[in-house]
Amino acid sequence: MNTSNKNACSLCAHLDGEFRGTAIIAIIAAIACIIGAIILPESMGGKNALPEYCQLALVVVGAIFAFSANNNKTFYKFVFWVMVLIFLREINYGRTLPCFADPDNPEKFKKWKDIPYGWLAHPLIGLYIASLLAFFIWKKLYLTTWELLKTARIPVWETAILVLAAVIAQVTERMFHSGCVEEFFELTFYTAFICLLWRFTRGHYKTLPEATEK
Repeated sequence: MNTSNKNACSLCAHLDGEFRGTAIIAIIAAIACIIGAIILPESMGGKNALPEYCQLALVVVGAIFAFSANNNKTFYKFVFWVMVLIFLREINYGRTLPCFADPDNPEKFKKWKDIPYGWLAHPLIGLYIASLLAFFIWKKLYLTTWELLKTARIPVWETAILVLAAVIAQVTERMFHSGCVEEFFELTFYTAFICLLWRFTRGHYKTLPEATEK
């Protein structure tokens, strides 16, 4: 067997094509989001619209899954704090909450420089991210990450939907400037991500045979 065939076989061994309930959830979410992106008005892509609230709800669910993981607890505690950061980022660290919107224009919000002590926002965010990185290194979570990458078989369906949704969301935002399509595909991304997170935090994923033997 030549090197290219060996590499192909090694890659295939890391993939899990089994069709599970989480794949069904991800596919239903993707279909629903495609329909929503087609038939709903562009205003659904605005700040504080329904898709964004749904995204926030999924991030909260993901944080709960990570916090209550029954394996690799330290690693998933790190994931929990990353989910907290994602939640804060989705609401622009509180700056774009509905209560801070311009009364005459719900899509308009003050910039940090126009908010009292707003200049503290970016240093505090940077400190939070630096703390996460320090924790990741201190607890040697890069070893856990590498072990998962080496031994786990990646669920194909959920991962494919996650990747496609991320790509389409970025393309529509940058090339077509469609906030509605972007938000709905971000919603699909989060749904697929939560499905994967549930499987991994509950140990419902397959490992390579050699990893099981160890």
